[in-house]
Amino acid sequence: MSKSISIVLALVFAIFATSCSSTRKSLKNSAYDIEIVEADGMAPIIEKDITAAKKTSLHEAMKNALALVVGVYVSQEALVSKAILIDDSITSQTEGYIEKYEIIKEWKDGDFYKTRIKAHVRREDLSAKLKNFENEPSKLGNPVIAFSIEETVDGKPMESHYCELEIKNTFAEAGFAVSDKQEGDILISGTASSDFNTQEGLGGFTSYRAALSAKAVKTGSEEVLLTVQSSAGGIDLSKKGAARAALINASKKIALEIKDGVLKALRKKTLIKITVENAETMNKLSEFIKALRNIPTVRDCWLRTFNGGKNAVLDVNLRRSNAADFSQILGKNKRFKVEIINSTSYSLNLRIQPK
Repeated sequence: MSKSISIVLALVFAIFATSCSSTRKSLKNSAYDIEIVEADGMAPIIEKDITAAKKTSLHEAMKNALALVVGVYVSQEALVSKAILIDDSITSQTEGYIEKYEIIKEWKDGDFYKTRIKAHVRREDLSAKLKNFENEPSKLGNPVIAFSIEETVDGKPMESHYCELEIKNTFAEAGFAVSDKQEGDILISGTASSDFNTQEGLGGFTSYRAALSAKAVKTGSEEVLLTVQSSAGGIDLSKKGAARAALINASKKIALEIKDGVLKALRKKTLIKITVENAETMNKLSEFIKALRNIPTVRDCWLRTFNGGKNAVLDVNLRRSNAADFSQILGKNKRFKVEIINSTSYSLNLRIQPK
């Protein structure tokens, strides 16, 4: 059993065991927010050394107390994907997060020594540390990634989408939310073709060559984040297998490049599209844009289209946050009153209300 799996099982076991046998309380301390939990620890007695086993079982009880609190504040997915980091950075450093503890019971059970404690865990310190384990897509607005890659083999459309699946898996493994439909905050689209190359000199194998071209576009602002191209070969005993291998190999060459490019673009700037209803005149719209530019989180704002009637489309470059969060800021702004109609990570639809 790998170390990662062992840690996950230990964390899950600790959460299960302590939640079944104890209560979890929160209380205010003069300096800290405290969670009170009960947890058990166990250690083998080696060469009749009770003192060492007693010390180890106490340490394990403290780790399990922290694991219980971690399990409350972190999703199961994070527990699995960040198991080793959580163990090394948090549960192994009990003295940094446990304010005090009380030994409720300790006893010898066969070849093991067991200890049960009541621990006062510093929730504020722990939650601050856990924020560092939040995946980067979440910090950048948690955009939903959609995919639409047209794939052909020898000029004929493919029912299976090997390139799309390979790239989608890369984004999912990085913590992105991925969509099974062609609808999302960012669309990865493109074309891929796999064509027969040769069978000569391959000892019965067939060779295919694939070419892939793709781009990432924000569906709200239509901003192109990056464009990439790739080509690769594939061999197999059958033509179908060789064509599939070529498509997968071409995808693997650029999947990480696409994912890293999207992350880099999102870190660099956040451009959102705002559709404004009731923008009756250019003067009224100009005042609204000036008010937007005075908001600290706005880097810049400019007009994209205005039909001379009621609606306008603006591009807003944010220093941080996303459209959904920015809508909360707009709702609290006292210089103008707006009604938020709907929002996504990178688009916002609002209506200017009469003063």
